[in-house]
Amino acid sequence: MHILSAEVRTENAQKRLRVMRRWATSLLVLAFILFIIATWLLPKYPLLGYLKAFSEAAMVGALADWFAVSALFRHPLGLPIPHTAILPKNQHRIADELGRFIEHNFLQGKPIALRVYQASPSEKLLQWAARTENRARWLPWLASQIPALLHVAKPEQVARFGSQMLDKQYSGDKIGKTLANIMVVLKEQSLHQTMLLVMLKQMRRWLQNPHTRALLEKNLHDWAAKIESDAPSTWEKIKASLKGTVVDRVDGWVATKVLDWVDDYLAAALKEPEHMVRQQFTLQYDRIGEALEHSRLWHKKLEQNKQQLAQSAALQESMMRLWCSLQNWSAQDVQKDDSLWVAQIEKLLNHMLSQAQQYPKFMRRLDLRISLMVRDFVQQYKDRAALFVSEKVKSWDSSQMVEKLELSVGRDLQFIRINGTLVGGLVGLIIYVVSNWITA
Repeated sequence: MHILSAEVRTENAQKRLRVMRRWATSLLVLAFILFIIATWLLPKYPLLGYLKAFSEAAMVGALADWFAVSALFRHPLGLPIPHTAILPKNQHRIADELGRFIEHNFLQGKPIALRVYQASPSEKLLQWAARTENRARWLPWLASQIPALLHVAKPEQVARFGSQMLDKQYSGDKIGKTLANIMVVLKEQSLHQTMLLVMLKQMRRWLQNPHTRALLEKNLHDWAAKIESDAPSTWEKIKASLKGTVVDRVDGWVATKVLDWVDDYLAAALKEPEHMVRQQFTLQYDRIGEALEHSRLWHKKLEQNKQQLAQSAALQESMMRLWCSLQNWSAQDVQKDDSLWVAQIEKLLNHMLSQAQQYPKFMRRLDLRISLMVRDFVQQYKDRAALFVSEKVKSWDSSQMVEKLELSVGRDLQFIRINGTLVGGLVGLIIYVVSNWITA
């Protein structure tokens, strides 16, 4: 369907109005000409009295309707006749009445809500979203809006909001259970082992660094020397507790061997899934998760320390960095052909479609919610909508308003002039015939 521009529509309306004005005016001129001819020839042709009566009444009807139509929009012939130029003079009153008319007759919450509910908007929206061509067109665009939405919230605002949420909305047990749930999710994805492997690899890289090894060898020499010296009783206790195992190994020539042994031990832990280090780590990981979820002592400690944690500069800095990372990653991701954001939105859409098929009553409840939201919105803002219409009409220039109205209904008003000419002529003819019949 071809949509014409506003300028073209206005031009076409003006052309149609000019044509109808010419027709109406032409009938008036024709009636006048017939009246002159009939009056001039009436002494010779008495039957022209009928034509004279018709044309005379037609002129009266045409002039009366011309005056009435013109008086709506302007002063006829530019004369300030009372009760003319009705529309320009009453522009403000018309604007207020139009606003109230729209408010009381169109912006009614219940009828609009019913119409929205009957339209089944949720079903239609999902059907539209299920089409492949619509997805291909709109999902990337929708995903591309996410970075802009994320940038609405500044990192410092997010950090401040997160701190306030932690301080006011989270109790100690809630914090503990949240952390426990996070740990469970990490374990389900085997990310806890990944973190352990990362730490072990980092420790190996640290141990293999020449500077680090030299520092550790020196510390081992110093530690062994202190244990073997006549130090205070504290060192004697340490030596006694070790029972010679480390003291016997650590001396001036085996320090390197000790570090190599530690490195080999870490390498074995990296290679063997069932290594004791991994098992112990998993065991302690589970214990910590269990304590976070159920231990009242841990919950009490978290409650005591949550305010300090919420006000921690390090936590706020971490949240700011996390938010910035999310913003940057999102901006890069939406540019990719295999965007994760697009995939997640499509996954969510598929889930909604599946739920809609399985639970049709849920969709009707959703339609009800949408219709009630529309109703509440209309009830809340209908007075503002009416005020907007009123102020918009008031803001028009009088000539602008007259032009708009005349282009809208002027063509029909010219038909009134044409009908007035013809009906007036017929009435005049009937009166003439009746008067002649009575006097006959």
